[in-house]
Amino acid sequence: MTDTPARAGMGELSKNHLHELKKLKQKKYRLESNQTLAEGFNLIEQLAANGIFPEEIIAGDIAKALSIPNLRCKILLARPHELETLADTETPQPMLGIYAIPSTGFEDYRMALYLDGIRDPGNLGTIFRSAAAFGLDGVVLSQDCCEVFSPKVIRASLGSVFWVPSLTAGPEWLQRQDALKAGLSSNGSSSLRDFRIDKSKQLIIVMGSESRGISPEIRALLDAEVRIPISDRMESLNAATATGIALYEMAGRFCVDEKGRAGSLVRTRKRQLQGKASEH
Repeated sequence: MTDTPARAGMGELSKNHLHELKKLKQKKYRLESNQTLAEGFNLIEQLAANGIFPEEIIAGDIAKALSIPNLRCKILLARPHELETLADTETPQPMLGIYAIPSTGFEDYRMALYLDGIRDPGNLGTIFRSAAAFGLDGVVLSQDCCEVFSPKVIRASLGSVFWVPSLTAGPEWLQRQDALKAGLSSNGSSSLRDFRIDKSKQLIIVMGSESRGISPEIRALLDAEVRIPISDRMESLNAATATGIALYEMAGRFCVDEKGRAGSLVRTRKRQLQGKASEH
C-alpha cells in the first residue's frame, strides 16, 4: 500500500502502457508486479475515503476522477474500447485504479477467521466484507483459497481486503494456535446460538468450501463443530451467507467493546489509513 504521492499529472493512455496494464488481469503478473486493478468510481472513492490511494487512474472522464478527494496520482485518459480491454465486468466501468498490493499479515487477534478452500471470488470477497463489518481481527486462508487481491474479490469485498489483515497458512498455523477453534458444519453437534464460548481464549471460526466442507485434516484440529439451523426444505447455505451469520452471532457474544463492537485490529488499521487520508 502506498501513501498518496504528489499529483504526477494527466495524460493519455499509450498503447505500450495499455499492453502492460492488460497483464494485470492475470494472477501471475499481479504477483510479479505486486499490483492489482480496482474497477469503478464508487470503489475507488471508497478506498480513498479509507486512506487507500491508487498509483494511477485510468479514466474515461478526467473531471470525474478529479472529484475524488485527496487524490494525488497520475490520471490517464482512456477510450471506451481501452477501458473494456482492462475491465473484467460485463458492463465495464469508465474508471480503473492501479493499486499496490499491501502486506496485511497479523499476529495478535481476539477473533479471527480461517477459510479452508474457498475458491469462488464472489464468496471470498463477501466474506471479507462481513469480516470488516463485524470487526474481525484477521482472516487466514488455506493455500487452495482463491487470490485475495484479484479484481473480482476486491470488488465483491467493497475494497475491505485492503484493510482487513489477512495471511495464507496451512493446517500447521491452526495447530499452533492456543485458541478455541470452532468449525461451521451442517452436522455440528450444537447449534450456533447454543454454542458456549470461552471468553478467556482467542476464537477462530473455521469455514470450509460449499462443495466439500471442512477438510478432514482441518477438522481434526477443531475443538467443536457448530451448525446453523435452517429449514428442512434447504440442504445448505451459501458459504458467504453462513459465514456472515456466524460472524454476526459470535462477534456479538465474544469480544465487544464499550460500543458493542467486536474486534480491534481492523478498526485500528482503518483509523491509521483514514489518518493518512486527512493529512493530504
